[in-house]
Amino acid sequence: MLSWRIFKGILLNKRHIDYSVVQPLLKNKVLYFVGLINDKLQDTKEWKELARRRMLQRNSLVEFAEIAEKLSMRYVIVKTFKLFPYVPDDVDILVLDRNELNDAITELTKRGFRVRSRGTPEVTLNRVASKTFADLDIHFKMAAGEYVYYPSELIWRNRKKMVISGVELNVASWEDECIITIAHAVIKEFEILASDLLQAMLCEKKSYIKPEYLEQTSHTKTYEVFTRAQHRIIHGDAELPYEIPLWEVALAYIYNVNRRMRNEKLKPVYELLGFPKAKGIKKLLLRSV
Repeated sequence: MLSWRIFKGILLNKRHIDYSVVQPLLKNKVLYFVGLINDKLQDTKEWKELARRRMLQRNSLVEFAEIAEKLSMRYVIVKTFKLFPYVPDDVDILVLDRNELNDAITELTKRGFRVRSRGTPEVTLNRVASKTFADLDIHFKMAAGEYVYYPSELIWRNRKKMVISGVELNVASWEDECIITIAHAVIKEFEILASDLLQAMLCEKKSYIKPEYLEQTSHTKTYEVFTRAQHRIIHGDAELPYEIPLWEVALAYIYNVNRRMRNEKLKPVYELLGFPKAKGIKKLLLRSV
């Protein structure tokens, strides 16, 4: 079990580290970060694998960026870089120009990638090397199933540059990345990981979350739901990942849909009809069993 109290104790080096914490930290996507603080964790096979994966992910991103630049393809890397050292399960790339994607995929397959899956909302490319793997999830929209929870063009307009190995990458601004983290947890996953909570707290500390921007992105209620859960996690002894009550998820959806309908008419309603395709709904069904 991992609670915020236990996690905080680990971060402050006040808690004895043993192997029993590895899987909870891994599940909450903070094992790599904690291992940088408590170096005993670096001796575990799980931490070593994450370190290898991080390197392969970054090399893969550099190759993707080089190809995208050559093809003049608009893209932004999302949900991949945090305000703390982080290794995601996969790298998420939002692509705004689909016409050039097939050419990009052809180039990537020449460099050792394979197409693992291809669907309407996304294409997943996989590379196996150095006793690990790197998945590139290429998205055409920020969505839970078919429901778009964050505007792509806004992410593109606000993008910033990050340099890795001398190559410039387009990445989401911290303002967007902070709200995407919160929206992804509430709208798509229905749960909060320790990594989500840590990211949100750092975002708040650095003033990246602004009321006017929450309103602009239709996530004022989403943030309220997240912060209420945050208070319960920090001041209680809830287990992480923390399951958000479904009635609170519904409140976030109602607000988001109503806000979007002002400018998009019935489009968000039609998107909701495809909601059962979302990964979160599978969790919902399992939770109901």
